Amino acid sequence: MLSLKIALRYLLAPKSHNAINTITVVAAIGVAIITAAMVCVLSVYNGFEHLVERLTSQFDPQLIVTPTEGKTFSDNIELRQWIAAQPEVEAISTTLQETVLIVYGNRQIPAQMKGVDSLYQSVTQIDSIVYGGEYLLADPVVDYAILGAGLSQQVACRPGFLRPMNFYCPRRKGKINLMQPEEAFIEHKLFCSALFAVQQAEYDDQLCLVSLEAARQLLQDSSLCSAYEIRLRPDADQDKFQRTLAQHLNTYGLQVLNRREQQADNYRIVQMEKWVTFVLILFILLIASFNIIGALSMLIIDKQRETDTLRFLGADQSMVRRIFTIEGWLISGTGAIAGLIIGAVLCLLQEHYGLISLGDGSAVFVVDSYPVVLQVSDLAWTALAVLAVGLLATMIPVRTVSTGD
Repeated sequence: MLSLKIALRYLLAPKSHNAINTITVVAAIGVAIITAAMVCVLSVYNGFEHLVERLTSQFDPQLIVTPTEGKTFSDNIELRQWIAAQPEVEAISTTLQETVLIVYGNRQIPAQMKGVDSLYQSVTQIDSIVYGGEYLLADPVVDYAILGAGLSQQVACRPGFLRPMNFYCPRRKGKINLMQPEEAFIEHKLFCSALFAVQQAEYDDQLCLVSLEAARQLLQDSSLCSAYEIRLRPDADQDKFQRTLAQHLNTYGLQVLNRREQQADNYRIVQMEKWVTFVLILFILLIASFNIIGALSMLIIDKQRETDTLRFLGADQSMVRRIFTIEGWLISGTGAIAGLIIGAVLCLLQEHYGLISLGDGSAVFVVDSYPVVLQVSDLAWTALAVLAVGLLATMIPVRTVSTGD
């Protein structure tokens, strides 16, 4: 307690040289600015992560059951009925996804075809992202496809066009006649009924929706499926139900994934970029900590007579070093607290008022301003990192404190 009181007095009291006061203030301001920058950068990455989650939630289901090996499995009606009967489940849809070749006019575009059943609209928010037509996959006469916005441009086909697209898929059954290679493919004609836009290239540029029956016809298997997509009731405990369902699916060679696990690669990239940037800013903080080293070194020299007096009064070397260690913590801690407050305020202002916009308004973005989400965990990690660097910077000059013998 005595060491803290003396350190506070050294920090607040005027020094014999104004340069010491200036360097101390500059050191604290430097720590504050870098701390605020760390908070803002981490919050921006959180914002982009939540933006991706919000965009993909319109297309990705809450939970999806997929095979642990391979891409497809045989539709198990009993298992599907058991899942649908669980009190946490609101709807379950069967889907089938495969790569196909779309031929329209002189264009040949590979795409991801996703066959969906009549319950697909109940599982996802597909209606909210469909435009240019209506959600229609089949009628008594013909079959339809809903194309991603980017895929529609590549194929050059839009809703209302009178000529159908030709979907081709490699034949899975029967022998192939090498003299007639076109017979190695199953062909199905589909009209474009609407477009959808998720604002994610992996969906908009590659995916199209067709009816489950049309997809199975192309793949020559009436019981084939790729996944069961599940929507839970609003009051359901998703994590608990996922664990229960995963245990039940082990015997079937199936797994269940939530939205984060479905987009694991995207989230992993964002997290890697986030923490690599954090480390880079931390290196900048290490460079800025030389101001703390300089301020503390000059203070040790300036207070040499006072520390000699403390030794005469009975203070040992460890107490003198503890005084200057606390002094360094106070400098870095003051800067850290100020930086955390400034960073949090800036993030909250950006989150609620969008002070910094994306572009000049001439370009079209998914959001108008930089997305920001402030998390307490990031504040904690930033504070720990800044204080750790402050401790490291403090130890260097403190070790030079002489015994006075």
